[in-house]
Amino acid sequence: MIKIETITIKALDARTVARFWRDFLGYRVAPNHSDSVLLVGSGPALLIQPSQAQPMDAAIHLDLRPEDPAVEIRRALDLGASLADIGQSGAEGWTVLRDPGGNLFCILEGVKAFDAHRVAEPGQVTPID
Repeated sequence: MIKIETITIKALDARTVARFWRDFLGYRVAPNHSDSVLLVGSGPALLIQPSQAQPMDAAIHLDLRPEDPAVEIRRALDLGASLADIGQSGAEGWTVLRDPGGNLFCILEGVKAFDAHRVAEPGQVTPID
């Protein structure tokens, strides 16, 4: 078995981006052996890595499922995130934001609403073989 241990987020200003994710996720800064900032908490660790390049919109991003999306969107905005328009219609069930470094992430519909939707319409498996 294998699991995701660390997700790396590149940032022009690694410390600002690290402060945002530390405060938003309730993670803590942990020791590491580089100039990156390692954040650890209840999920995979986040490694905020200094970069000379601005993040690209199509790069990997985090999807976060909260209890109350409106509360978490407001909290993210208060911590320095901004709303992002990537062409969504508004009916998707998630909100796209940018962290202070420009990295995209999504606040998904709340846990209870998601569980109810999954029971009513479980979806289908996308074939990969």
